[in-house]
Amino acid sequence: MKMNLILKNILEKLVGASFSISVFFIIMFISTGFNLFEFHELIASPWIWAVIFGYGLISSFLIDWIGMFIPRFTITKQIGLYILFGYLIFLVPLSLPFLLIGGTIGAFFSLLFLFGKQKLKVTKWYSWIVFVVPLLCMVMIPFDYTSKQGWDETWGDNFAEIEYEYFNGEHLIPIHGKPGDKIYFEVEHHFSFGNSYGMSLYDKNSERTGMTPVNDDHDVFSTHFEEETVRFIVVRAIDGHDGEIRVNWWR
Repeated sequence: MKMNLILKNILEKLVGASFSISVFFIIMFISTGFNLFEFHELIASPWIWAVIFGYGLISSFLIDWIGMFIPRFTITKQIGLYILFGYLIFLVPLSLPFLLIGGTIGAFFSLLFLFGKQKLKVTKWYSWIVFVVPLLCMVMIPFDYTSKQGWDETWGDNFAEIEYEYFNGEHLIPIHGKPGDKIYFEVEHHFSFGNSYGMSLYDKNSERTGMTPVNDDHDVFSTHFEEETVRFIVVRAIDGHDGEIRVNWWR
């Protein structure tokens, strides 16, 4: 009997976490204008999952434990503690405006966690629908949602030129380095219209790696190689139309 109560308690918290993260993902998908590439970047971040399923579950168990020492642990008192824990995760040396904004958002999703845990009973089949969105997002993570149309590339020994009709996502340009090499690079990117564009540097494992601005304008960067390997200059655009990209690199 005790084991059944423990299992039920865990399932209730998983339902609460799934409900909270489902609402979060739906809001973010709408806010990106249903852009799959931007949405994929969000759901592929381990921090989102760690905060809601990690911090959220741990917080809920701690609140249950605190409630054992509070006379008449009413729902109002639970709400107060869930709001508090929603703010606690942002209690680091940050500016007050960020703390208020981040904490308020954290409190909101913390209350969604509580609502899902309290109102969606694990014994009801419809409560399990809350797992649909997180599971779909997990299935989406391994795939690439970059979209290119009218794509034309020209390559030289130390440059790449690209013209495109439409670009939404990332494109990787490899640069090879040997131990001790310091490679400089610059990116020029123009398009007729679109939401945004950017540039970063990946290592061979597609993880972001360090790059150092060389001038005050931050239009020339450098990267230092400690071993022979390949890195990737990453150009990106969100809904870019009729664009041109030129990437130069040199030792």
